[in-house]
Amino acid sequence: MKTIIIGAGGQARILYEILSYDRNVEIVAFVHNEVPKPGANIKGIPIVGDHSVIPGLMERGVKGAIVAVSMNDIRAAHFEKLRGMGLELINAIHPTASIAPSARLGHGVTVSMGAIISTGVRIGDNVIINTGAIIEHDNQIGDHAHVGPGCSLAGAVKVGNSALVGIGSVVKELVTIGQNTVVGAGSVVLENIPDNVVVGGTPAKVVQGRRDDE
Repeated sequence: MKTIIIGAGGQARILYEILSYDRNVEIVAFVHNEVPKPGANIKGIPIVGDHSVIPGLMERGVKGAIVAVSMNDIRAAHFEKLRGMGLELINAIHPTASIAPSARLGHGVTVSMGAIISTGVRIGDNVIINTGAIIEHDNQIGDHAHVGPGCSLAGAVKVGNSALVGIGSVVKELVTIGQNTVVGAGSVVLENIPDNVVVGGTPAKVVQGRRDDE
């Protein structure tokens, strides 16, 4: 299937490499908000303009898309716009990732190198499970969330929509992390965390609040 990647940074290069293992996917362009320089490309695939070029690409047979943006709110906005245009939001699963047969993944999900997704896990739409993350049994990961590299989430953890669990963080079993919440890098989360806050430390404590639009 002819597919576009939204973004042209590091996450886009990661997704390109992951999808290169999938013989059913042909990456034809990287769509980027900034005006690309003439001849700009990633691995020989052209970097084109913003969303305004997508209808023309669809006329040329593009049916699939995936968003390569790490910021949750921006990734969510791209995802909803692409879905509204009728594109299929595909998943990018690295071949070294381990995913239990009983796990369920939404649309537009990225599972990076070495990630482990265990029994009974439910992952929403447009989620990033980054390199080496461990998602233990019966976790629920909300739409547009991002679990950073090297994170370890124990059993039955709930991560709210658009939450970010920073690199190397550890989350105790049965803990809930609220929507639009940021868990700082290397934190140890032992108790439930509310919506719209930034937490950090060992154990993790609220550092500041966040607005819904941050």
